[in-house]
Amino acid sequence: MNDMIVQESLVSLAASSVEKMILTGVLTPGQRITEPGLAEQLGISRPPLREALRVLAGHGLLEQVPRRGYRVIDPSDEDLDEIFTLRHALESFAFDLVAAPGAGVADLGPVDGALGRMHDAARGGDAAEFAAANRAFHLEMVRAAGHSRLTDTYERLLTQMQIGMARDIQGEAETRGELTSAYERHAALLEALRTGDRERIRVAHHAHGSRPVTCSQLTA
Repeated sequence: MNDMIVQESLVSLAASSVEKMILTGVLTPGQRITEPGLAEQLGISRPPLREALRVLAGHGLLEQVPRRGYRVIDPSDEDLDEIFTLRHALESFAFDLVAAPGAGVADLGPVDGALGRMHDAARGGDAAEFAAANRAFHLEMVRAAGHSRLTDTYERLLTQMQIGMARDIQGEAETRGELTSAYERHAALLEALRTGDRERIRVAHHAHGSRPVTCSQLTA
């Protein structure tokens, strides 16, 4: 029984470590996963790593290549456009739930915390931290709707989207001015959510951004 717990813990830790490497651009889109080297880097044996890779493939972060193992997914601009527009639709649904009559007061504290991180990252010109805080901001907004299946679906979508963002973070950092502008749009959206006014939320959500032109705009 103890061996099973240890094995499950190793799988979970390996999956978390590899996911972080993907989302921060250490493992780049399209890169093939070399099991022996990665197992040595993580300090674990190959069986739990192999299971962790299978889990991440199920989450849409990796794809299996016949007789060659796994590689990081490399979403096309069309893929990212579909992901972004679906994200926008799921957010709209979440906002309708938050602002529904009789829904009660949503807990927006975690959203406010993520916004504070975005503010600090924008001031420091830290594009990687801004992207991580931006992800937390959007996820906590949807979580505030209190719909667990919506949150699960949305989180997987965000993870796939962040792979495209990681490509840009590794390539060229956004300017401090662009990050500040993005922060201000998010602050306006949170303020609209606090009012519970559906029309004001809709307008702020539209102003926040409905469709990206390039991958770097996915910090919207």
